[in-house]
Amino acid sequence: MRCLFDSNPLIYFLNGVLPSHGREWIREGIRFGGAYSVITRIEILGFPESPERTQAASRLLQRFTEIALSEVILQRTIHLRRQYRRLKIPDAIIAATAMESALPLITHNLDDFTGIAGLIVKDPFHAPP
Repeated sequence: MRCLFDSNPLIYFLNGVLPSHGREWIREGIRFGGAYSVITRIEILGFPESPERTQAASRLLQRFTEIALSEVILQRTIHLRRQYRRLKIPDAIIAATAMESALPLITHNLDDFTGIAGLIVKDPFHAPP
């Protein structure tokens, strides 16, 4: 599955709490070129953890493509922040990254992302019909 992963599904995967279809989305992302925003790396690796936990998170991230903050993503982020004032800057960057990359966003953080025009959001805790 080509998609952009938010931080929380990857953290839930590392913690072993994703339902089976959510774990399959992660595995498909690994096989078929899933990606994440540079913000996700900051969020996942930016908290003090045990060395083993940090290594496991680093190994998982290495299996995906990291999408850097480009000028196009920056401009989309600014547009989203102007249009959706409630949207925090990290979430705006993640949404802009997904939109500019034409990828659905896999997140359990639906409150922040639902309702953004043009953004496809999928929750790894809810199986598609």
